[in-house]
Formats: sequence, structure tokens, C-alpha cells
Amino acid sequence: MTTPTFTSSLRLEPLLPRHRALLLTMFEDQRVWTYLDGSPADAEKTTTRFIDAAELSRCATGLGIWTAFLRADSADGRLPSGTFVGIGGVRTLSADLWNLGLSIAPAAWGRGYATELATAAVNAAQVSFPNRTVTARTLAKNAGSERALISAGLRVVWRGPSAAHPGEEARILTDRQPRGSELEWLIHSS
Repeated sequence: MTTPTFTSSLRLEPLLPRHRALLLTMFEDQRVWTYLDGSPADAEKTTTRFIDAAELSRCATGLGIWTAFLRADSADGRLPSGTFVGIGGVRTLSADLWNLGLSIAPAAWGRGYATELATAAVNAAQVSFPNRTVTARTLAKNAGSERALISAGLRVVWRGPSAAHPGEEARILTDRQPRGSELEWLIHSS
């Protein structure tokens, strides 16, 4: 078993097939789909996609997506110790780019857990691969994620229409200025 990573409030474990039921429950919640492509009907497909991407990235780089749980010493009375908080981390986009992604369970929204998870992911990526750009893409309507990503050390490098979400405005954030055609590629996939 892989040793967990700890933040001040969270225990982070690599996302594995044994976490499938937790992800399915989260992705079956309509509130989560406000910020994702699809609907709760896509929960099974989305869960499989996240688990597969986490494994591919972890095998190739040693880093991937984590499953986040509330630490025993961080329970706040509203959420008990061990509560599933969500998923997040980095996965490989290319030889020079990481994608930082987060999906937090609605019961854990607004408590700073997205910031803790994003910060841990940025730190792990920068330590393991200091020359690889950490990127994140979010929709303008997801102000909470944008705040968490900025608090984790990323900055907005582009605002404009989303290629993946027609009619929506997107944001691209990075930990450094994108090189060469990286920004153009990110814009076309936002």
C-alpha cells in the first residue's frame, strides 16, 4: 500500500479502483455537474475515466490524482473523521505540462479543502518535476475553484470562451508563463 500524504486537514491516498463507490456517489450529485461536462447519467463513465487517468499518470511519473479524506484530528463536528472530501491532484498532459484537477464533494464545499488539496498537488509537482508547468482550467462560474487555485500558487494567464463548454467563459491558470505553443493548446482544450 502507498503511504498517504497529509495536509493540515486531509489524508490523501492515491485514487484507486477501491474508491469507485465514493466517486460514483459524488458524481451522481447534480451539484457537482455544474462545473463538469455531462450529467449524473455520466457518473459511471466519469468515474472510470478518473481512475484510469490517475493510474496512467502514477505509473508514468509517480504522481497522479489523490482521494482526500478528513483527518481524525481535523473533524469539525459537522463532518466526522474519515469523511470523503473529494479528489484532486496532477496528471500528465504532455512531457511539459501537468493538469491540476479537483472535484470536491458538496458536503465539503466552502471549508478550504480544495485549497489544501490544490496546494499539496502543486508542491508535489514542483518538487518532482520542477521544469514541468502546472496548469489548471476552470469555468468562470466556478469562482471557488479559481480562488483555491490562486491560493495554491497558480495565476490566471488567459480568460475567454470555453472550447469544451459552448457559451461559457473559461480560465486557464498556471504556475509560470506557458512556453511556446502550450497556451494555444490549453485554450483549444479548455
